Amino acid sequence: MFRIITLMKKLWLSLLIMMGSFYTKAQSLRYFGSDNNEISKEKFDETLETGKFLRMPGDSINHTKLILREEKGKLADYAAFKKAIESQTRKKLSEISPTVFIYYPGKDPCNTSGAATPASKRAWHEELQKGVWKLCETKPLYVTKNINDMDSTGSSVLPWINDPEHIVEKTFFKQHYPCGSFVVIAPNGDYLSHFGEYAKDSVWKAVKQIKKQMGKTGDES
Repeated sequence: MFRIITLMKKLWLSLLIMMGSFYTKAQSLRYFGSDNNEISKEKFDETLETGKFLRMPGDSINHTKLILREEKGKLADYAAFKKAIESQTRKKLSEISPTVFIYYPGKDPCNTSGAATPASKRAWHEELQKGVWKLCETKPLYVTKNINDMDSTGSSVLPWINDPEHIVEKTFFKQHYPCGSFVVIAPNGDYLSHFGEYAKDSVWKAVKQIKKQMGKTGDES
C-alpha cells in the first residue's frame, strides 16, 4: 500500500512539473510582427485573423512571428531558372503565358490531417487545373521536395515531379510552410508566391494579377 501511495505521489509530481513547464513556456512566448518588431499577443492574434499573414517559428524556441502570405518580385535570371527546370523535368515552360508551380514541402500536420481522400483531392485539383487553363491555357506543374515523401491521404495521385536540384525551393520557399505553397511566374521573371495553405481562388487570383502585370509591361514596351 505504501508503494502505491509513493508511486501516486511521484506521478502527481511529474504531472505538476509538466504543467508548470507548459505554463512557463506559454508565459515566456514572445510575439513578433512581419517587420520583426515585438508586439503583444493580442495584436499578434488580431493581425493573424486578417488572413494576410502566416504564423511561423521565430529565431528561438520561445519566439513566434508573422510573415506575409504573399511575396512579389522578379527573378534576376529567369532564363537560367527556366533552363534548369526544363532540362531536369523535360517540361516546356510557356514563353507567352504565366507558369504555375504547386509546391509540396513534405509531410507536416497540415497536409496529413483532415478528411480528404484520393478521389476528393483529385477532383479538387482537376477544378484548379481547369481554372488555370481557362485563364492562361497552361496547366500547373506539381513540384515536390521529395517524390517519395507523399502523404498517405491522396497527394500521390497527382502528377508530382521532383524539384530539380531544389531550385524551386531555394528560389521561392526557403522555409517549410505548412500544407504547401504555390508561385505564379511570368515569362519575364515577374512572380507572385503564396506561402502555406491556399484555396483554388487564391491561385486563380494570382494568375490574374500576373497577367494584368504582363499587360502593363507590354503596354509600356
